[in-house]
Amino acid sequence: MILFIWPTLAQASITQKLDDLLQTLPPGSVHGIEVLGAESGKLIYARNSTLNLLPASTLKTVTSITAYDVLGPDFRFTTQIASQRKPLSGSTYTGDLVLSFSGDPSLTHDDLANLIKALTAQGVRKIKGNLWLDNTVYAGYPRAGGTIWDDRNICFAAPASAIILDRNCFFGWLKPAAKSGKPARMTYDQPDWLLKVDNQVITRQPSETETLGCVQEVWPSRDYEYQLSGCIVPEREPMRMAFSVRNVERSARRFIRSVLSKKGIVLKGQIKTGKPKGAFNYVLVSHQSEALPVLLDRVLEESDNIYTDSLLKTLGAKHTGLPGSYYTGTQAIREIMNEQGVALERSRLVDGSGLSRYNHLSAEDMAEVLAVGWRLWGEDAPWLKTRDKEEQWLKTGYMSGVSNMVGYVFPEKAQEPLIFAVLLNGLRPKQPATKEQVRAFHQDIRQFHRSFLSLLQEK
Repeated sequence: MILFIWPTLAQASITQKLDDLLQTLPPGSVHGIEVLGAESGKLIYARNSTLNLLPASTLKTVTSITAYDVLGPDFRFTTQIASQRKPLSGSTYTGDLVLSFSGDPSLTHDDLANLIKALTAQGVRKIKGNLWLDNTVYAGYPRAGGTIWDDRNICFAAPASAIILDRNCFFGWLKPAAKSGKPARMTYDQPDWLLKVDNQVITRQPSETETLGCVQEVWPSRDYEYQLSGCIVPEREPMRMAFSVRNVERSARRFIRSVLSKKGIVLKGQIKTGKPKGAFNYVLVSHQSEALPVLLDRVLEESDNIYTDSLLKTLGAKHTGLPGSYYTGTQAIREIMNEQGVALERSRLVDGSGLSRYNHLSAEDMAEVLAVGWRLWGEDAPWLKTRDKEEQWLKTGYMSGVSNMVGYVFPEKAQEPLIFAVLLNGLRPKQPATKEQVRAFHQDIRQFHRSFLSLLQEK
Protein backbone atom coordinates (compact mmCIF):
# COMPACT_ATOMS: atom_id res chain seq x y z
CA MET A 1 0.00 0.00 0.00
CA ILE A 2 2.79 2.43 0.93
CA LEU A 3 4.75 1.58 -2.22
CA PHE A 4 1.67 2.27 -4.32
CA ILE A 5 0.87 5.65 -2.77
CA TRP A 6 4.45 7.06 -2.71
CA PRO A 7 4.77 7.91 -6.45
CA THR A 8 1.47 9.79 -6.28
CA LEU A 9 2.66 11.82 -3.29
CA ALA A 10 5.98 12.57 -4.99
CA GLN A 11 4.12 13.66 -8.13
CA ALA A 12 1.91 16.00 -6.10
CA SER A 13 4.97 17.47 -4.41
CA ILE A 14 6.85 18.31 -7.63
CA THR A 15 3.67 19.70 -9.21
CA GLN A 16 3.05 22.07 -6.30
CA LYS A 17 6.65 23.21 -6.20
CA LEU A 18 6.70 23.94 -9.94
CA ASP A 19 3.37 25.77 -9.71
CA ASP A 20 4.76 27.90 -6.89
CA LEU A 21 7.83 28.66 -8.99
CA LEU A 22 5.66 29.85 -11.87
CA GLN A 23 4.24 32.54 -9.60
CA THR A 24 7.66 34.21 -9.60
CA LEU A 25 7.54 34.96 -13.34
CA PRO A 26 7.04 38.65 -14.21
CA PRO A 27 3.58 39.97 -15.06
CA GLY A 28 2.86 40.08 -18.79
CA SER A 29 5.05 37.09 -19.62
CA VAL A 30 3.78 33.95 -21.29
CA HIS A 31 5.03 30.46 -20.48
CA GLY A 32 4.67 27.02 -22.02
CA ILE A 33 6.13 24.09 -20.06
CA GLU A 34 6.14 20.32 -20.34
CA VAL A 35 8.02 17.55 -18.54
CA LEU A 36 7.97 13.91 -19.69
CA GLY A 37 9.48 10.67 -18.55
CA ALA A 38 12.09 9.79 -21.18
CA GLU A 39 11.53 6.02 -21.07
CA SER A 40 7.82 5.83 -20.32
CA GLY A 41 6.64 8.95 -22.13
CA LYS A 42 4.52 9.66 -19.04
CA LEU A 43 3.41 13.27 -18.66
CA ILE A 44 4.94 14.60 -15.44
CA TYR A 45 4.00 18.27 -15.67
CA ALA A 46 2.36 20.57 -18.22
CA ARG A 47 1.28 24.19 -18.12
CA ASN A 48 0.19 25.99 -21.31
CA SER A 49 2.18 23.32 -23.16
CA THR A 50 0.17 23.64 -26.39
CA LEU A 51 0.73 27.39 -26.78
CA ASN A 52 2.75 28.30 -29.88
CA LEU A 53 5.68 30.45 -28.76
CA LEU A 54 8.98 31.72 -30.15
CA PRO A 55 11.50 28.88 -29.73
CA ALA A 56 14.64 30.96 -30.48
CA SER A 57 17.76 28.75 -30.46
CA THR A 58 16.03 25.82 -28.77
CA LEU A 59 14.82 25.05 -32.31
CA LYS A 60 18.39 23.87 -32.99
CA THR A 61 17.59 20.67 -31.07
CA VAL A 62 14.83 19.86 -33.57
CA THR A 63 17.17 20.48 -36.50
CA SER A 64 19.99 18.47 -34.90
CA ILE A 65 17.85 15.43 -34.12
CA THR A 66 16.42 15.39 -37.64
CA ALA A 67 19.81 15.97 -39.30
CA TYR A 68 21.43 13.16 -37.31
CA ASP A 69 18.59 10.83 -38.30
CA VAL A 70 18.66 11.75 -42.02
CA LEU A 71 22.37 12.32 -42.68
CA GLY A 72 23.91 9.85 -40.22
CA PRO A 73 27.04 10.09 -38.06
CA ASP A 74 29.45 9.64 -40.98
CA PHE A 75 28.16 12.56 -43.03
CA ARG A 76 30.72 15.17 -44.12
CA PHE A 77 30.44 18.22 -46.37
CA THR A 78 32.60 17.97 -49.48
CA THR A 79 34.03 20.84 -51.54
CA GLN A 80 35.79 19.88 -54.77
CA ILE A 81 37.24 21.03 -58.07
CA ALA A 82 36.37 18.86 -61.06
CA SER A 83 37.09 18.78 -64.78
CA GLN A 84 35.75 16.97 -67.82
CA ARG A 85 39.03 15.15 -68.35
CA LYS A 86 42.37 14.53 -66.65
CA PRO A 87 44.81 17.43 -67.12
CA LEU A 88 48.15 16.71 -68.80
CA SER A 89 51.09 17.54 -66.55
CA GLY A 90 52.77 20.83 -67.38
CA SER A 91 50.29 21.74 -70.12
CA THR A 92 47.50 24.21 -70.52
CA TYR A 93 44.15 22.82 -69.52
CA THR A 94 41.65 23.64 -72.25
CA GLY A 95 38.09 23.68 -70.99
CA ASP A 96 36.12 24.72 -67.99
CA LEU A 97 36.69 23.70 -64.38
CA VAL A 98 34.01 23.52 -61.69
CA LEU A 99 34.52 24.41 -58.06
CA SER A 100 31.53 22.82 -56.33
CA PHE A 101 30.47 24.20 -52.96
CA SER A 102 28.34 22.13 -50.60
CA GLY A 103 27.29 24.66 -47.99
CA ASP A 104 30.10 23.52 -45.68
CA PRO A 105 29.84 25.94 -42.73
CA SER A 106 33.34 25.03 -41.54
CA LEU A 107 35.12 25.85 -44.82
CA THR A 108 37.72 28.59 -44.46
CA HIS A 109 39.55 30.90 -46.81
CA ASP A 110 42.69 28.87 -46.11
CA ASP A 111 40.89 25.65 -47.07
CA LEU A 112 39.83 27.18 -50.37
CA ALA A 113 43.32 28.56 -51.04
CA ASN A 114 44.79 25.09 -50.42
CA LEU A 115 42.31 23.55 -52.87
CA ILE A 116 43.40 25.98 -55.56
CA LYS A 117 47.07 25.44 -54.71
CA ALA A 118 46.57 21.68 -55.07
CA LEU A 119 45.64 22.21 -58.73
CA THR A 120 49.32 22.73 -59.51
CA ALA A 121 50.04 19.17 -58.32
CA GLN A 122 47.57 18.01 -60.99
CA GLY A 123 49.58 19.78 -63.68
CA VAL A 124 47.26 22.79 -63.97
CA ARG A 125 49.26 25.95 -64.71
CA LYS A 126 46.96 27.65 -67.16
CA ILE A 127 43.19 27.33 -67.58
CA LYS A 128 42.01 28.11 -71.08
CA GLY A 129 38.38 28.28 -70.11
CA ASN A 130 36.11 29.42 -67.30
CA LEU A 131 36.17 28.56 -63.63
CA TRP A 132 32.62 27.91 -62.45
CA LEU A 133 31.56 28.36 -58.84
CA ASP A 134 28.77 25.82 -58.52
CA ASN A 135 26.45 26.98 -55.76
CA THR A 136 23.37 25.12 -56.98
CA VAL A 137 23.25 22.63 -54.12
CA TYR A 138 21.08 25.27 -52.39
CA ALA A 139 18.24 27.34 -53.76
CA GLY A 140 16.17 30.25 -52.50
CA TYR A 141 17.06 32.99 -50.08
CA PRO A 142 20.30 32.82 -48.06
CA ARG A 143 18.39 34.14 -45.04
CA ALA A 144 15.01 33.04 -43.75
CA GLY A 145 11.97 35.25 -43.62
CA GLY A 146 11.36 36.87 -40.27
CA THR A 147 15.00 37.68 -39.50
CA ILE A 148 15.53 41.15 -38.06
CA TRP A 149 16.70 43.57 -40.77
CA ASP A 150 19.16 45.41 -38.53
CA ASP A 151 20.83 42.12 -37.50
CA ARG A 152 21.79 41.24 -41.06
CA ASN A 153 25.18 42.92 -40.97
CA ILE A 154 26.10 41.00 -37.78
CA CYS A 155 28.00 37.72 -37.87
CA PHE A 156 25.38 35.62 -36.10
CA ALA A 157 22.97 36.44 -38.95
CA ALA A 158 25.40 35.74 -41.82
CA PRO A 159 23.83 34.32 -45.00
CA ALA A 160 23.56 30.53 -45.13
CA SER A 161 24.45 30.10 -48.79
CA ALA A 162 26.15 27.22 -50.60
CA ILE A 163 29.36 29.30 -50.58
CA ILE A 164 30.55 29.79 -47.01
CA LEU A 165 34.04 30.94 -46.09
CA ASP A 166 34.97 31.55 -42.45
CA ARG A 167 31.27 31.51 -41.56
CA ASN A 168 30.77 34.38 -44.04
CA CYS A 169 32.16 36.84 -41.49
CA PHE A 170 35.06 39.27 -41.44
CA PHE A 171 36.57 41.31 -38.63
CA GLY A 172 38.42 44.55 -38.02
CA TRP A 173 39.03 47.51 -35.74
CA LEU A 174 37.62 51.02 -36.00
CA LYS A 175 40.15 53.51 -34.63
CA PRO A 176 39.70 57.27 -34.06
CA ALA A 177 42.00 59.57 -35.96
CA ALA A 178 44.69 61.53 -34.14
CA LYS A 179 42.81 64.80 -34.74
CA SER A 180 39.15 65.66 -34.34
CA GLY A 181 37.30 66.17 -37.62
CA LYS A 182 39.36 63.60 -39.47
CA PRO A 183 38.05 60.27 -40.83
CA ALA A 184 38.38 57.30 -38.50
CA ARG A 185 40.60 54.44 -39.60
CA MET A 186 39.46 50.89 -40.30
CA THR A 187 41.93 48.01 -40.21
CA TYR A 188 41.09 44.39 -41.03
CA ASP A 189 42.22 41.16 -39.41
CA GLN A 190 42.55 39.49 -42.81
CA PRO A 191 43.02 42.12 -45.53
CA ASP A 192 43.87 39.39 -48.06
CA TRP A 193 40.24 38.30 -47.95
CA LEU A 194 39.48 41.55 -49.84
CA LEU A 195 36.43 42.29 -47.72
CA LYS A 196 35.96 45.94 -46.87
CA VAL A 197 33.42 48.52 -45.77
CA ASP A 198 33.10 52.05 -47.11
CA ASN A 199 34.21 53.77 -43.90
CA GLN A 200 32.71 57.26 -43.55
CA VAL A 201 32.96 57.53 -39.76
CA ILE A 202 34.31 60.88 -38.53
CA THR A 203 36.36 61.42 -35.38
CA ARG A 204 34.51 64.03 -33.32
CA GLN A 205 32.44 64.67 -30.22
CA PRO A 206 28.69 64.01 -30.48
CA SER A 207 26.43 66.98 -31.10
CA GLU A 208 23.76 68.14 -28.65
CA THR A 209 21.07 66.36 -30.67
CA GLU A 210 22.94 63.03 -30.55
CA THR A 211 21.59 62.06 -27.14
CA LEU A 212 22.90 58.49 -27.41
CA GLY A 213 26.42 59.74 -28.03
CA CYS A 214 28.48 58.71 -31.03
CA VAL A 215 26.99 55.76 -32.86
CA GLN A 216 27.82 54.01 -36.11
CA GLU A 217 25.21 53.03 -38.69
CA VAL A 218 25.61 50.31 -41.30
CA TRP A 219 24.09 50.56 -44.78
CA PRO A 220 24.24 48.38 -47.91
CA SER A 221 26.85 49.44 -50.46
CA ARG A 222 27.22 48.73 -54.17
CA ASP A 223 31.00 48.38 -54.33
CA TYR A 224 31.75 47.42 -50.72
CA GLU A 225 30.12 45.00 -48.33
CA TYR A 226 28.65 47.92 -46.38
CA GLN A 227 28.84 51.65 -45.85
CA LEU A 228 29.73 52.62 -42.28
CA SER A 229 28.76 56.14 -41.16
CA GLY A 230 28.52 58.08 -37.91
CA CYS A 231 31.13 59.29 -35.45
CA ILE A 232 33.66 58.07 -32.91
CA VAL A 233 35.01 60.23 -30.09
CA PRO A 234 38.77 61.00 -30.22
CA GLU A 235 39.50 59.45 -26.82
CA ARG A 236 37.71 56.19 -27.61
CA GLU A 237 39.64 52.94 -27.54
CA PRO A 238 39.62 51.01 -30.86
CA MET A 239 36.24 49.39 -31.47
CA ARG A 240 36.02 45.74 -32.41
CA MET A 241 33.96 45.33 -35.58
CA ALA A 242 32.44 42.11 -36.91
CA PHE A 243 30.47 42.02 -40.15
CA SER A 244 28.62 39.37 -42.10
CA VAL A 245 29.48 39.10 -45.79
CA ARG A 246 26.70 40.75 -47.77
CA ASN A 247 27.53 39.59 -51.31
CA VAL A 248 28.86 36.05 -50.96
CA GLU A 249 29.42 35.28 -54.65
CA ARG A 250 31.21 38.56 -55.31
CA SER A 251 33.53 38.13 -52.34
CA ALA A 252 34.35 34.53 -53.37
CA ARG A 253 35.19 35.60 -56.94
CA ARG A 254 37.51 38.35 -55.72
CA PHE A 255 39.32 36.04 -53.32
CA ILE A 256 39.71 33.20 -55.82
CA ARG A 257 41.05 35.54 -58.50
CA SER A 258 43.63 36.78 -55.99
CA VAL A 259 44.65 33.24 -54.99
CA LEU A 260 45.01 32.13 -58.61
CA SER A 261 47.39 35.01 -59.20
CA LYS A 262 49.43 34.26 -56.07
CA LYS A 263 49.72 30.56 -56.94
CA GLY A 264 50.85 31.30 -60.49
CA ILE A 265 47.77 29.84 -62.20
CA VAL A 266 46.71 31.78 -65.28
CA LEU A 267 42.96 31.91 -65.90
CA LYS A 268 42.19 32.92 -69.48
CA GLY A 269 38.44 32.74 -69.03
CA GLN A 270 36.11 34.18 -66.40
CA ILE A 271 34.99 33.20 -62.92
CA LYS A 272 31.30 32.44 -63.27
CA THR A 273 28.64 31.44 -60.79
CA GLY A 274 26.31 28.52 -61.47
CA LYS A 275 26.41 25.04 -62.95
CA PRO A 276 27.86 24.61 -66.46
CA LYS A 277 26.51 22.17 -69.01
CA GLY A 278 28.17 18.81 -69.42
CA ALA A 279 29.57 16.18 -67.07
CA PHE A 280 32.48 17.08 -64.81
CA ASN A 281 33.27 13.65 -63.41
CA TYR A 282 37.03 13.90 -62.95
CA VAL A 283 37.69 15.16 -59.41
CA LEU A 284 41.01 16.97 -59.27
CA VAL A 285 41.08 17.98 -55.61
CA SER A 286 38.61 17.87 -52.74
CA HIS A 287 38.18 18.93 -49.13
CA GLN A 288 35.95 17.37 -46.48
CA SER A 289 34.58 18.78 -43.26
CA GLU A 290 34.62 17.05 -39.91
CA ALA A 291 32.00 14.35 -39.39
CA LEU A 292 28.45 15.29 -38.37
CA PRO A 293 28.85 14.77 -34.58
CA VAL A 294 31.62 17.42 -34.55
CA LEU A 295 29.45 19.80 -36.59
CA LEU A 296 26.52 19.24 -34.23
CA ASP A 297 28.73 20.15 -31.30
CA ARG A 298 29.15 23.55 -32.92
CA VAL A 299 25.38 23.77 -33.41
CA LEU A 300 24.35 22.84 -29.89
CA GLU A 301 27.25 24.01 -27.74
CA GLU A 302 28.16 27.18 -29.66
CA SER A 303 24.61 27.82 -30.91
CA ASP A 304 26.02 28.61 -34.34
CA ASN A 305 23.25 29.77 -36.68
CA ILE A 306 25.04 29.29 -40.00
CA TYR A 307 26.07 25.73 -39.10
CA THR A 308 22.47 24.95 -38.18
CA ASP A 309 20.84 26.40 -41.27
CA SER A 310 23.42 24.74 -43.53
CA LEU A 311 22.49 21.40 -41.99
CA LEU A 312 18.79 22.24 -42.36
CA LYS A 313 19.18 22.88 -46.09
CA THR A 314 21.36 19.82 -46.53
CA LEU A 315 18.92 17.46 -44.83
CA GLY A 316 16.19 19.02 -46.95
CA ALA A 317 18.15 18.21 -50.12
CA LYS A 318 18.87 14.66 -48.93
CA HIS A 319 15.25 13.99 -48.00
CA THR A 320 13.55 15.55 -51.03
CA GLY A 321 16.12 15.18 -53.81
CA LEU A 322 15.67 18.89 -54.55
CA PRO A 323 18.14 21.72 -53.91
CA GLY A 324 18.39 22.53 -50.23
CA SER A 325 16.43 25.52 -48.98
CA TYR A 326 14.65 26.74 -45.90
CA TYR A 327 11.44 25.35 -47.40
CA THR A 328 12.73 21.86 -48.26
CA GLY A 329 14.53 21.66 -44.91
CA THR A 330 11.54 22.60 -42.76
CA GLN A 331 9.21 20.40 -44.82
CA ALA A 332 11.63 17.51 -44.34
CA ILE A 333 11.51 18.05 -40.56
CA ARG A 334 7.72 17.95 -40.63
CA GLU A 335 7.58 14.77 -42.70
CA ILE A 336 10.29 12.95 -40.74
CA MET A 337 8.83 13.88 -37.37
CA ASN A 338 5.40 12.85 -38.57
CA GLU A 339 6.83 9.42 -39.39
CA GLN A 340 8.15 9.31 -35.82
CA GLY A 341 4.71 10.08 -34.45
CA VAL A 342 5.13 13.81 -33.86
CA ALA A 343 2.60 15.78 -35.91
CA LEU A 344 3.81 19.37 -35.97
CA GLU A 345 0.40 20.50 -37.20
CA ARG A 346 0.09 23.67 -35.13
CA SER A 347 3.72 24.74 -35.40
CA ARG A 348 5.38 27.08 -37.86
CA LEU A 349 8.94 26.32 -38.94
CA VAL A 350 10.76 28.87 -41.07
CA ASP A 351 14.44 28.14 -40.40
CA GLY A 352 16.51 25.64 -38.46
CA SER A 353 18.39 27.98 -36.14
CA GLY A 354 15.53 29.85 -34.47
CA LEU A 355 16.83 33.20 -35.69
CA SER A 356 13.54 34.00 -37.45
CA ARG A 357 10.71 35.50 -35.46
CA TYR A 358 8.25 33.70 -37.73
CA ASN A 359 8.98 30.39 -35.98
CA HIS A 360 6.34 29.15 -33.57
CA LEU A 361 6.51 25.92 -31.61
CA SER A 362 4.91 24.63 -28.43
CA ALA A 363 6.55 23.10 -25.37
CA GLU A 364 4.58 19.94 -26.12
CA ASP A 365 6.08 19.70 -29.61
CA MET A 366 9.58 20.40 -28.31
CA ALA A 367 9.30 17.71 -25.64
CA GLU A 368 7.97 15.16 -28.13
CA VAL A 369 10.84 15.78 -30.55
CA LEU A 370 13.33 15.36 -27.71
CA ALA A 371 11.54 12.10 -26.88
CA VAL A 372 12.16 10.95 -30.47
CA GLY A 373 15.87 11.65 -30.01
CA TRP A 374 15.90 9.61 -26.81
CA ARG A 375 13.98 6.75 -28.40
CA LEU A 376 16.38 6.58 -31.37
CA TRP A 377 19.73 6.85 -29.57
CA GLY A 378 19.28 7.30 -25.82
CA GLU A 379 22.49 8.45 -24.16
CA ASP A 380 24.42 7.40 -27.28
CA ALA A 381 23.28 10.59 -29.00
CA PRO A 382 26.48 12.61 -29.57
CA TRP A 383 25.19 15.64 -27.66
CA LEU A 384 24.48 13.48 -24.60
CA LYS A 385 27.63 11.34 -24.77
CA THR A 386 29.83 14.43 -24.54
CA ARG A 387 27.74 16.52 -22.12
CA ASP A 388 29.65 18.53 -19.53
CA LYS A 389 27.31 17.75 -16.63
CA GLU A 390 26.33 14.18 -15.84
CA GLU A 391 23.06 15.26 -14.23
CA GLN A 392 21.68 17.33 -17.15
CA TRP A 393 21.95 18.47 -20.74
CA LEU A 394 20.16 21.52 -22.04
CA LYS A 395 19.92 23.88 -24.97
CA THR A 396 19.00 27.48 -24.30
CA GLY A 397 17.42 30.04 -26.61
CA TYR A 398 17.47 33.79 -26.18
CA MET A 399 16.30 36.82 -28.11
CA SER A 400 14.63 40.03 -27.08
CA GLY A 401 11.77 39.09 -24.74
CA VAL A 402 12.55 35.36 -24.96
CA SER A 403 14.38 33.04 -22.56
CA ASN A 404 13.93 29.31 -23.23
CA MET A 405 15.54 26.01 -22.34
CA VAL A 406 14.92 22.40 -23.36
CA GLY A 407 16.77 19.18 -22.64
CA TYR A 408 17.17 16.20 -20.35
CA VAL A 409 17.64 15.82 -16.60
CA PHE A 410 19.07 12.67 -15.01
CA PRO A 411 17.90 12.65 -11.36
CA GLU A 412 19.77 10.27 -9.08
CA LYS A 413 16.67 8.90 -7.38
CA ALA A 414 14.35 8.73 -10.40
CA GLN A 415 13.78 5.52 -12.31
CA GLU A 416 14.13 7.29 -15.65
CA PRO A 417 15.55 10.53 -17.10
CA LEU A 418 13.22 13.47 -17.60
CA ILE A 419 12.61 15.48 -20.76
CA PHE A 420 11.72 19.12 -20.29
CA ALA A 421 10.77 22.11 -22.43
CA VAL A 422 10.45 25.57 -20.88
CA LEU A 423 9.46 28.40 -23.25
CA LEU A 424 9.23 31.89 -21.74
CA ASN A 425 8.10 34.71 -24.01
CA GLY A 426 6.95 38.30 -23.50
CA LEU A 427 9.67 39.04 -20.96
CA ARG A 428 9.91 42.75 -20.34
CA PRO A 429 10.98 44.70 -17.24
CA LYS A 430 8.69 47.44 -15.99
CA GLN A 431 9.50 50.73 -17.73
CA PRO A 432 11.22 53.07 -17.27
CA ALA A 433 14.08 50.96 -15.94
CA THR A 434 17.69 51.69 -15.08
CA LYS A 435 20.52 49.49 -16.29
CA GLU A 436 20.74 47.97 -12.83
CA GLN A 437 17.02 47.15 -12.83
CA VAL A 438 17.25 45.55 -16.28
CA ARG A 439 20.23 43.52 -15.12
CA ALA A 440 18.33 42.38 -12.02
CA PHE A 441 15.31 41.45 -14.15
CA HIS A 442 17.37 39.13 -16.34
CA GLN A 443 19.10 37.70 -13.30
CA ASP A 444 15.68 36.75 -11.90
CA ILE A 445 14.85 34.91 -15.12
CA ARG A 446 18.12 33.01 -14.96
CA GLN A 447 17.33 32.12 -11.35
CA PHE A 448 13.94 30.79 -12.45
CA HIS A 449 15.66 28.41 -14.88
CA ARG A 450 18.14 27.26 -12.24
CA SER A 451 15.37 26.64 -9.73
CA PHE A 452 13.32 24.72 -12.29
CA LEU A 453 16.24 22.39 -13.05
CA SER A 454 16.97 21.94 -9.34
CA LEU A 455 13.39 20.84 -8.70
CA LEU A 456 13.55 18.28 -11.50
CA GLN A 457 16.86 17.05 -10.16
CA GLU A 458 15.26 16.43 -6.76
CA LYS A 459 12.41 14.38 -8.19
